[in-house]
Amino acid sequence: MNIWYIGNWNKIEDTIRGVFLIMSSWTERMHRRAATFSNVVTSCGHPTYAFPHRLEKVKFGVHLDEVCKNDIPAPLLVLILKLNKEAPFKKDVFRAPGYQGSMKKLSHFLQAGRLVNIDNFSVYTIASVLKKFLRKIPGGIFGRINEQRLFHIITLESMEEQRNEIHRLITSMPVHTQRLLVLLFGTFRVIAANADRAGTGMTSEALGVSVAPSFFQSCVSDGKTAKMEDVLRFKV
Repeated sequence: MNIWYIGNWNKIEDTIRGVFLIMSSWTERMHRRAATFSNVVTSCGHPTYAFPHRLEKVKFGVHLDEVCKNDIPAPLLVLILKLNKEAPFKKDVFRAPGYQGSMKKLSHFLQAGRLVNIDNFSVYTIASVLKKFLRKIPGGIFGRINEQRLFHIITLESMEEQRNEIHRLITSMPVHTQRLLVLLFGTFRVIAANADRAGTGMTSEALGVSVAPSFFQSCVSDGKTAKMEDVLRFKV
């Protein structure tokens, strides 16, 4: 079983943080855009400003280039923004499952492009839906070939060479994939950074166990499940 990605979660996070710094101006614009759309999708009653009756659809089970035709869909940005703000202070986000009924409803709204009051959904439901979206991307968000490249890179002896190669791999991917990775790993990073202070239990190791199967499809291709002793063995 390929378990390296769980134990080396910090390495991948640190590398993508470097990409995040390079793309900081874009990220700030995306957060402002997500905040604007958040006002739309959480509006109840009769807002004083005009808003579209339909939003961009977030398709499940298709390649990212079909989901992100122009850029990351605004509803997906809103979900990640909510997690970025609230998940660092909640216990077991990404580990505890969301309510099945709410997950089905939110998934349907996203795929149909319907307006939705995001405040009606817990961070646990949102995290579970996000994991489902990632898990259903054909070949995974990195793709099979890039996963194999990561498997090779992690065997390199030099830590600096590992990070340089991971950086090169990520920046070779489509821009929308890079941007989605930046937003996701930025969220994972802030959750892990607050784990001890907020007592959430979601350390990098816990996130690795909870999230890696949604990122790396080969993680579960053999039907096995990562165990904590595997995580500790490969802990950085």
